[in-house]
Amino acid sequence: MPVHSFDKYDLFYNTYGEGDSALLFIHGLGGNSTVWKYQVEFFKDGFIVVAVDLFGHGSSSKNIDPVFAPELDAAAIVDMMQNKIKRPYFAIGHSFAGDVLPEMIRLDDPNLKGVVFVDCAYHHDEEIIEARVNFGKLMLEIPDEQMKAATDKWYLDMLSATPGHPEADFVLSSLKDCDSRWLFRSVIGCREREKIHPHIRTPIPDNLPVFVIEAGYGIGREIEKSWVNHFKNAEYYLIERGYHFLFVTERDKFNFILNRFIEENS
Repeated sequence: MPVHSFDKYDLFYNTYGEGDSALLFIHGLGGNSTVWKYQVEFFKDGFIVVAVDLFGHGSSSKNIDPVFAPELDAAAIVDMMQNKIKRPYFAIGHSFAGDVLPEMIRLDDPNLKGVVFVDCAYHHDEEIIEARVNFGKLMLEIPDEQMKAATDKWYLDMLSATPGHPEADFVLSSLKDCDSRWLFRSVIGCREREKIHPHIRTPIPDNLPVFVIEAGYGIGREIEKSWVNHFKNAEYYLIERGYHFLFVTERDKFNFILNRFIEENS
């Protein structure tokens, strides 16, 4: 697994396939680069597919302040894409990556050709921020001996309403590399991050295509949490019966609509 060193930290990533352009996949909170395996299989014949482990996750450096990790993630990823991959690329991010993608947009990398928000929450008002902070605090109150079970349940509730989903072991596998308390401190950190770089001030470049894909049982339930409130001209697609991990459970539909967006904007 290649490593990109940045500001004394190590960012691990994998690359697959060949092509004149790249697709960069950024996982959500508690994930790692392997969660995109169905997208790797689908796209690797036409693109260089890059999947990263965010700081605090997978094999990447763990000694990161969880509050400000997304800013460092974005800077390290853009530096990696500029100096290691050296291709035009689309950035596709899930969930927590909705805090990383705005930072990447602010860095204004000329090789960034499009951005895809996959069931990412838009923190544009205090009510949304307060709900996230309260959730993080509630999880941090759980005793150590109960934390793993509680974290697993939180993840599985976002996968499906039905226990025993066939993808459960796959989705849960990335959590073994994470410190649950670090994850929930990062959730709480959304308030501090908003003070420094409010989502509502994310630039809207004229020439940067944006695609918002949401799950009907995820962010799609509450339009006020959608990034379409910011990128009002973004392409939007709602997978009505999808859950938060829609790129796993609804992978055929997800890959089809993502591929269409990439083709139309390449």
